[in-house]
Amino acid sequence: MSRTNPPDSGIEGEIILRPISPVERPGMVNSRPYQATVTVLDANGQTVTQFQSDVKGHFQINLPPGTYTLRPESPSSHPFARQQTVTVSEKVFTRVLIAYDSGIRGLGLQH
Repeated sequence: MSRTNPPDSGIEGEIILRPISPVERPGMVNSRPYQATVTVLDANGQTVTQFQSDVKGHFQINLPPGTYTLRPESPSSHPFARQQTVTVSEKVFTRVLIAYDSGIRGLGLQH
C-alpha cells in the first residue's frame, strides 16, 4: 500500500481585523488577530479547500505549487477582506496577511 505525503509547500500567515478603535494615535496598535474562514480557489475558480485561522489569527495550509485565489468569507458586509492571488512555489510556504476591515470609522490618522 503506497502512502502519499502531503505537499511540503503551501501558504501560511495571519488574519487581522482593523481598525478596532475609531480613534487612532501614533504608535497605537489598531488591529487584533481575527479567526475567519477562507476559501482557496484554483486558477479556474474552482474550490480547492477551505480553512479557518486559529483564535490568534494564524493559519498554515498545505497546497501543491500553483496559483491560487484566497477568498476571505464574511457573514455580512463587515467585516470584509478583499480576495488576493497567491503563488505557491515548490518546497516553500508563501507568507500571507489577510486584513479584514471592521467598518469602524471615526476621527484618527489617515493612512
